[in-house]
Amino acid sequence: MQNINNKNSTDSSFQWVTIYKAENTLEANIIKGLIQTSGIECKIKGEMLQGALGEIPFDQAQVSVQVYAIKERHARQILLNYQQVKQSAPDWVCPNCNEHNGSTFDFCWSCETLKND
Repeated sequence: MQNINNKNSTDSSFQWVTIYKAENTLEANIIKGLIQTSGIECKIKGEMLQGALGEIPFDQAQVSVQVYAIKERHARQILLNYQQVKQSAPDWVCPNCNEHNGSTFDFCWSCETLKND
């Protein structure tokens, strides 16, 4: 009996859980990149449904980031750090093309110039 319980516990550790519901596909990919950089496997759910917005209800086309349950705590810590930086850091203007960039971008989204701190 004990082996069966251990197997069920292991199986639940490798179930995908949603850790973040993104505003859009771009934000979901930013979060995915941050998490993968830390060595955590993750995936985006609902990315392909974004093109169907208007045809299907918004709540069914939600983009979310998922990780294995066993890595959820670590991934949520990465998210917390991301959200703190996002709230505290100011947006910036590219010195090369004068494009407005969000605080979390290290490179200009338009011309790929490195952010000058």
